[in-house]
Amino acid sequence: MDIRRMKVWLLGMATDDPVPFDPQAHRPDCLCLSAKGEDRLEERIASLRSVLPSLPIFLICEPISKAYNVDDFSRAARASPDGIILRGVESAARIQMAETLLRVVEAREELEEGSIALIAMIGDNGGGLLNARHFLHRHRRLIALGYDGDALEPADGEIARQGAVATMLAARNLGVPAIDFSAARSPAAAFETSCHQAARTGFAGKLTENPDHIGIIKSAFGAA
Repeated sequence: MDIRRMKVWLLGMATDDPVPFDPQAHRPDCLCLSAKGEDRLEERIASLRSVLPSLPIFLICEPISKAYNVDDFSRAARASPDGIILRGVESAARIQMAETLLRVVEAREELEEGSIALIAMIGDNGGGLLNARHFLHRHRRLIALGYDGDALEPADGEIARQGAVATMLAARNLGVPAIDFSAARSPAAAFETSCHQAARTGFAGKLTENPDHIGIIKSAFGAA
């Protein structure tokens, strides 16, 4: 899995449709599914892999700490996705915690160690952005950092712009790419503007919820 070539990240919706997009007209580089509230993750991933075996599947997980979401995170990992996108990463300690949990699941499920990749979303919360310069040690499974300006207030304000830059600088310090997960639900014109801005900032790829926007991402990031 070459993360730097993965430009198009498509947010899959909860549906019984085996493929939430037209694989002939709109093929993303990665499919992202929310793990929150999903009781059939393993079945869903297996169904998608039976149709599109070469498409990487990532699960989006809510923030973790010693007090909350550990069980949900571990359950998502047991579904054996290609990777997990962990939201709300406030510090390097959260990455270490995720690393430990994933190693435990891989050992128990007899998976190869490091087989589940990790993307740490530091750019969707104030703590992660304030600590951006302290993300210095890269675990082998950490393949990218994530940014989501929609989670910052206001999404189009100075804080969001500074958050994008801080996320990019942290990613460069770690030697990994950064993915822009913001504006996924925007209409076409606003989404196109957001894509070109993200590409100019240095992001390696972008998330969309709309399969019709896949061409916009390819055009923006192909020209960057």
